[in-house]
Amino acid sequence: KLAESKGILDDTKAQLEADEAFFAETKSGCQTKAREWAVRTRLRTEELTGISQAINILTDPENMKTFDAAHATMFLQLSSKQQGADKKERSAAFAKLKSVASQYKNLGLVRLALELKNGGHFDKVLASIDTMMAMLHKEEQADIEHRDRCEGAENKNKNDMQDLDHAMEKAAAEITRLTGAAGRLGGEIDLLETDIASTTTNMEERLSLRNTEVAEFKQALLDDSNAVQLIHKVIDSMKEFYKRNKIDFALVAKKSHQEPKYTENPDKAPETSWSGSSYGGQSEETSGVVAILEMVAEDLKGEMKVGRKDDANAQEMYMSEYRKMKDTLNAQMAVKLAKETELSDVNADKLDLEEEKDAKGNDKDAEASLKQSIYQDCSWVGSHFQSRRDSRKAEMDGLVEAKGYLAGVESGEVI
Repeated sequence: KLAESKGILDDTKAQLEADEAFFAETKSGCQTKAREWAVRTRLRTEELTGISQAINILTDPENMKTFDAAHATMFLQLSSKQQGADKKERSAAFAKLKSVASQYKNLGLVRLALELKNGGHFDKVLASIDTMMAMLHKEEQADIEHRDRCEGAENKNKNDMQDLDHAMEKAAAEITRLTGAAGRLGGEIDLLETDIASTTTNMEERLSLRNTEVAEFKQALLDDSNAVQLIHKVIDSMKEFYKRNKIDFALVAKKSHQEPKYTENPDKAPETSWSGSSYGGQSEETSGVVAILEMVAEDLKGEMKVGRKDDANAQEMYMSEYRKMKDTLNAQMAVKLAKETELSDVNADKLDLEEEKDAKGNDKDAEASLKQSIYQDCSWVGSHFQSRRDSRKAEMDGLVEAKGYLAGVESGEVI
């Protein structure tokens, strides 16, 4: 997905460069055309103003008298070269051209009328009309091409801006979605970090508890071991008397102890149960104490054995709990890593889309500038194209009518 986004970004950048080059070229052409159109408009306005002024001058009653006097004088001077019929035809043609020029407000026809009046040949005037017709046809074609070019540029500009708006809206929606996804992933990662910290704390506390158990076990084992050694030392100490006096501790222990008996006379000492200097020790009491001590020693040894077994069981239980907690921690770490990778991809996609959206915004700004340039070059199409066409058609109709009349005069069909 990231590679695809980068590919789209590269294509967008390449398209941006191409669009910027196209925009610069189009803008330059539009500016040139705008300047040319401004000049053409100014000249055409001046031309129409001149036509109106010329027609007003030609149709003014006083000026008509002046033209008639000049016409009479000119024909007097050329009377030796022209026949009466030619004079009549030329005068009629002049009047017709002047009338048509006034009707269609055609300065070209005014010039042709003056040229005809001043002795211009009919063929030359007809050729001039053909030239004017060709120029008007060329101007008509130029206007049509300009209109078509403007319509194409305006439609493309409009479509491009709509496409850019749609792309920007789509990118904005995707950025919003990715922002939400990033927030959700961030929250999940925070929860996982809390769980990981809790699991780690549990493992540390369980390890600390186990270390305390082991320390207590070792101390108890040491205490029991020391007690057993002391008991054996006591027993050995008690047996040392019999060993040193070569008395069989096991045999003398069988002799029963007899309590001394008292006579009825309390003032008379009781008789002893022994005689002589030979002493065999308190073997009966000694043997009992030794037996008790040996029992205690055996109990301690049993306790040590049970303690070792309990410690082994506790160690096994701890390792089982540790493995479970370790598995839980590893799973949490793996999920956290996956979430972080996904978050990184989401942020990368979001960054690419933001760059793409910014690029589309720049493209839209460029299209807006292009729209203004197109407007400067093409605004006249909507407001003046048809009026120019109508004026041109009227002008051409006047030329056609004038040409038809002159052709008839020249062929003798019009008298």
